[in-house]
Amino acid sequence: MDTTVELTPDLRRLYSHAYVLGGSPCSGKSTVAARLVAQYGLQSYKVDDYEQTHMARCTSGQPTMFRYATMRWDDIWMQPVAQQVDDEFAFYRERFTFILQDLAQMDPARPTLLEGAALLPALMRQCGVDPARVLYMVPTASFQLHHYGQRPWIHDILAQCDDPAQAFANWMARDQQFGREVLRQARACGFPTMVVDGGRSLDVTTAGVASMFGLAADGFCQS
Repeated sequence: MDTTVELTPDLRRLYSHAYVLGGSPCSGKSTVAARLVAQYGLQSYKVDDYEQTHMARCTSGQPTMFRYATMRWDDIWMQPVAQQVDDEFAFYRERFTFILQDLAQMDPARPTLLEGAALLPALMRQCGVDPARVLYMVPTASFQLHHYGQRPWIHDILAQCDDPAQAFANWMARDQQFGREVLRQARACGFPTMVVDGGRSLDVTTAGVASMFGLAADGFCQS
């Protein structure tokens, strides 16, 4: 089910000159976003930084979030993968209300870079974001598996599961299916996409995204 987005005048102004990096986890979008923010002096909103506050604020009015707030990691990752993917999209649609509340506290006059998997294509289309300032990044399966395994907090989560290997396999399958669907939706909405396979360095990728967004041409460079 699609979410209907209603924006205040200030939020419409913020989105009118916002930059958006969406996609699936482990695609490098957070690192690219951090570099662009530092280089071009952009106002920044990283969705992941607000996850705990959003979870603390959810109620039965956000049924998927509310259910996940009390689930154990084992309960989450041992669900059928298709159910996990459906829940992820529902979770992000429900969460968008909180994202808009956060953005309402930011300066609508400043160019802002929004980054996170929760910035679904259909939501961004309703917000009126310029497609030239949007990019959805999704990793290949091999890139995702390699880099996820290097994240130390992953092992802390898996240690809480009865079958860590199966939990990790389901987790990776969920993110891969989510990524494929995000690519499909982004392309259907007319938004650019990038499949990340590690063939380009981080410097090259960041410069490419900056060029796509027209950042240097817009005169925001602070370096």
